[in-house]
Amino acid sequence: MISATSLLLIILAYVGFLYMIAAWAEAGSELAQKITTSAAVYALSLAIYCTSWTFFGSVGIATRSSILMLTIYLGPTLLMIVIWPLMQRILLIKQIYRVTSIADFLSARYNRSVSLAGLAALVAMIGIVPYLALQLKAINTSIDLLLAVQVGTKLTIAWLVWLGVALFTIVFGIRHLDPTERHPGMMLALAVEGVVKLAAMLTVGVFVCFVMFDSPLDIFAQLEQKMPEAAANMSSKPAFVTWFSYLILAGTAFMLLPRQFHVMVVENPDPNHVKKVQWWLPVYLILMTLFVTPIAAAGLLLLGPETADSYMLSIPMLAGQELLTIFVFIGGFSASMAMLMVSGMTLSTMFSNHLVLPLIQWFRPDSRLKKYLLQSRWLAVFIVLGAGQMFYLYLGESYMLVNMGMISFCAVLQFLPLVIAGLYWPQVTTKGAFSGLCAGFGIWAYCLLLPAIMKSGWINADILLTGPFGIGWLHPEHLLGTEMHKISHGAFWSMAANISALVLGSLYSKMSGEEKRYNAEFMDVMAERVAEDEAIMDTLPRNIELDPKLKLLKGIFSQYLTPEYAEMKLAACLIEAELNEASLINVQELANLERTTERQLSGITGAAVAHMVVTQSNLYSEQEIRTLERYYGQLLAQLKISPAQLRQQLNYSKEKELLAKRYSEQMQGIVDDRTRELQETLDKLKSAQAHLVETEKQASLGKMVAGIAHEINTPIGVCVTAASHLHDEVVGLKKMFAAGELSEEEFQGFMLTCTESMDIILKNNARASKLIQSFKRVAVDQSSEQVREFGLKEYLGEILMSLRPTLKKEPHKIQVICPDKLICNTYPGVISQVVTNLIMNSLLHAFKPEQVGKVTIEVTGSEGNILMNYSDDGVGLDEDGEKNLFDPFYTTKRNQGGSGLGTHLVYNLVTQKLKGEVDVETSPGKGLCYHIRFPQNIES
Repeated sequence: MISATSLLLIILAYVGFLYMIAAWAEAGSELAQKITTSAAVYALSLAIYCTSWTFFGSVGIATRSSILMLTIYLGPTLLMIVIWPLMQRILLIKQIYRVTSIADFLSARYNRSVSLAGLAALVAMIGIVPYLALQLKAINTSIDLLLAVQVGTKLTIAWLVWLGVALFTIVFGIRHLDPTERHPGMMLALAVEGVVKLAAMLTVGVFVCFVMFDSPLDIFAQLEQKMPEAAANMSSKPAFVTWFSYLILAGTAFMLLPRQFHVMVVENPDPNHVKKVQWWLPVYLILMTLFVTPIAAAGLLLLGPETADSYMLSIPMLAGQELLTIFVFIGGFSASMAMLMVSGMTLSTMFSNHLVLPLIQWFRPDSRLKKYLLQSRWLAVFIVLGAGQMFYLYLGESYMLVNMGMISFCAVLQFLPLVIAGLYWPQVTTKGAFSGLCAGFGIWAYCLLLPAIMKSGWINADILLTGPFGIGWLHPEHLLGTEMHKISHGAFWSMAANISALVLGSLYSKMSGEEKRYNAEFMDVMAERVAEDEAIMDTLPRNIELDPKLKLLKGIFSQYLTPEYAEMKLAACLIEAELNEASLINVQELANLERTTERQLSGITGAAVAHMVVTQSNLYSEQEIRTLERYYGQLLAQLKISPAQLRQQLNYSKEKELLAKRYSEQMQGIVDDRTRELQETLDKLKSAQAHLVETEKQASLGKMVAGIAHEINTPIGVCVTAASHLHDEVVGLKKMFAAGELSEEEFQGFMLTCTESMDIILKNNARASKLIQSFKRVAVDQSSEQVREFGLKEYLGEILMSLRPTLKKEPHKIQVICPDKLICNTYPGVISQVVTNLIMNSLLHAFKPEQVGKVTIEVTGSEGNILMNYSDDGVGLDEDGEKNLFDPFYTTKRNQGGSGLGTHLVYNLVTQKLKGEVDVETSPGKGLCYHIRFPQNIES
């Protein structure tokens, strides 16, 4: 048995480890920013869905029905199929309206309704606070199980855990006043916790299935033999309505639970991460469920059905595996801590923004309490978590708390119709949304919360026997005589009430003019179609002094922020409204400034309170209001429609969408024709480019032929001159011999002349022969492009020999550094073409007119590859030149003989023929170096 001190040290070490990770992430280094904004961290942080109820409780559910347990994971997996279009709109709204929570999202959608935001906050708190008690219970039960503590000590540990969780939540999640600011430290800590709890689940699963038993099949076989009734329960199939309702509840909870909404929406660093999560999250959930059923079956065999929720810890303890037990405890601790931290943060934000602040604004608008908004959220954390702690301490074994997981999911389900309607139904009204949430929440409380309270023994449970006032069809668990599983029953009837009230309330309630304008703007925002009529805007007089308005707006921010932070927020408003350099503005620009101020403030107070505060600030004078009305009147005049006709006939968003669709259809044919024409032109350009590349190769070969012919002409000419001189000497000798005038001295002179002439002829013939052989080999290689084996140093010498006519005219020096015995089996002609092009490029582009340059070709062999570093000490290239060097037709001497195909040809030959790679290193005035790598044996 582990000691209390050791366990405390382990917990502190783990929390300290998380804190160090979070502090490193908050430091803002380039690596930390890259990691915390990655899709992997985002996906792992979403695993906060897997709380201790998942980590421990799913095993308990599996003992009763493993198929029903799977729905908790299958629901989010199915949600991934349709989540992208939903998240596209939600993330856009979050960005523009600076949404901080699910309550703030609903408020932002429904005309910034304070009452709807407050109701949503109440629903969330009433539905989720008991769920927090489950997490606190999981931590404390795990500690109790490990330490076997006494009752008095349990209470002390419970309060220490509560205090630690509250402080942890404040340090990690409520360090900033603006909840829309990302918390990279918290996200990275959540990702680490996601890895830890998954590793713990898999480790204990492998241990149970393959160490304690032979395999999962062995576990099920033993259970079937020894406990057939328990085996039958595990494999029992729930009713389709129950199964389907659990899927809907789990999928909705994954997206709309306050903690899930915060991590998925508010903390989202990149909308495209959602596409990756669609694949990664199902894999994570599958791994989490992989061993749940075998562990449940093993627990029934080893420990009996009484303590199913503690199998994860009890089985390793039973086996005497202390380290594994601690690891499992840390996994469950991670699952609970993550949920408590983010839920505490989001619920405290909703509590302060949508319950406390509106009350202060209504009754004490000048209260100094606004200055302590951040501190009030810290207090709210203690209040929210304190409520969960009281549930745990006083109602810890009640029916309500045991079943609170799915009851909470059903409470969150009430947000779903409001979110879907808000995203896709332009005619939905604030009154309809409020009615729907009230009706759904009321039925949830009546059908699920009330029976749970009664079964827990807190109030009289007579109505669960006969119904209220003896009316059977009003029975809370059998409305209108329906017979369903209690969770399915509550979900069905609460959704029926919610959707009915939402639809009827929207259809039969009158929408105000302000709400119509707001709805039109909101639907345009979701379609990313927000625009201003610049023509009319430019005609408005800029006669409003900006400074007095800024003082007024600064006063609004100063109600909640320090003077420095208020200045920063005001500057952000000016930048967003594009007024940071203006002194006089027009009324439409003032309206834009008002909107940006409201959005910036909504990140601190929530959309509803921000709208209330800005509206009450008297930002507009009466004259400015009239001017703004005339501006909108001009818009109507341009449309040639009356306000009445506009209200009756014009659906702003749909009309624009219809026009856009019609224009798109008209343009589609034109676009298709232009695409075909462009494709044909592109094909022709590609053909022309290939032809030019081939022409470049042939031109290079032709230049080499001309140079070699000129080079061979010199030794051959010397041979001809020497032979002619020798011929003349022979003729003279014959004449002197015939006349009898040949002396010994003259004969010796003749022999000397013969010897010198023959030496000259032989040497120059050998020189010509060597040139011809080098030319022949290089020319044949370039023409045939056959693979053969050759010595690389010798061949580079032949290439330089073939270039001698050109090199002889230049003062530059070329040095080859290559091992004597380095053998290649590849395309020699390709290497010849590459080296030739590089040398010619250097001669043409690299050196200044007065410069005596140097070219170095250094070749080495390593691990079956040839590395050729070709460098010159010329003028080099700037950043733009380096980027475009290998592009076709790029040249620095367009009008001086450069075709721009030399380096492009080099790149193609190295990468395609030699199967290698080439890159370049250069800077202005530092020369240029090509790093070429290719296989030593291309056939291997």
